[in-house]
Amino acid sequence: MYILASHGDYAKQTLKSCEMITGELTNFATVSFKDPMGIDDVVKCYEDIYQNRQDSAEEVIIIADIPNGTPANAASTFIAEHPDVKLYSGLSLMLTLSLATGTPAEEAISQTIELMESNIKKKPKKQPAAPNKETAPVNTGNPLVNVRIDSRLIHGQVATMWTRSLNTTRIMVVDDQIVTSKVQKATLKTAVPAGIHLSILTAKGAAERINSGQYNGQRVLLLVKKPQILAQLVSAGVKLPAVNVGNMSMSQGARQVAKSVAVTDEDTATFNQMAEKGIEFYHQMVPNDKQEPFISMLNKKEN
Repeated sequence: MYILASHGDYAKQTLKSCEMITGELTNFATVSFKDPMGIDDVVKCYEDIYQNRQDSAEEVIIIADIPNGTPANAASTFIAEHPDVKLYSGLSLMLTLSLATGTPAEEAISQTIELMESNIKKKPKKQPAAPNKETAPVNTGNPLVNVRIDSRLIHGQVATMWTRSLNTTRIMVVDDQIVTSKVQKATLKTAVPAGIHLSILTAKGAAERINSGQYNGQRVLLLVKKPQILAQLVSAGVKLPAVNVGNMSMSQGARQVAKSVAVTDEDTATFNQMAEKGIEFYHQMVPNDKQEPFISMLNKKEN
């Protein structure tokens, strides 16, 4: 498990921010150092978490905010009695997110440093090669391994959790308006994870490429903002797997049918029309969440 420790509530708020992307993290705990606490008080916090963890054999790693601060110094004192515990400093949302998505601590720290350095435009670094066969097995079935309706398109949950859980090799964004916007296309290109290909296409262009077999053998995550785009793809002969209705932002005239999904009357009609044609829909924010049947949710809320 991971113990995030900081001066004040920085660790607590960092974990809270991370969980906005990942969902609840049960293997993380936080320690807040505040006046008038001393080192002994912080050591006791570590001890309580250590002794009360569910799995006594689980490795414990403390991530402090800064080296040589009270949280880190208290951790060093604590580790003297528990040498199996590891300590690192440099707590950040970027690091916490890497840890939360399964990256080992030392690798996560290295990745965080590299990402920070990459934002300094002095020495441009080569992008990693596309995932190899070991990390992204060749797909012999439908190249669309996941179809997601998400008004945010490529964001934290998609870039870190979904691409990893699906072994994605390509993200395909289908949107007739974005194709004509240099700014939106540039934003998407910046957001796509390194080593993953990106296609930004119109509905017509996407249908033509998918139907021609251009993406056969790949693992494509298809993203759209609205169900109407998917209806166009289906009309053009694209065979869709079950569709994840992940996020649809509130808009004028929309009603909320899930925590992260709001639909208009037009959306509702489109969903029901596609469902009648045999398209399945479910709601799932992050990979660890349970899939919920979306059409029954949609129509239940409607009555």
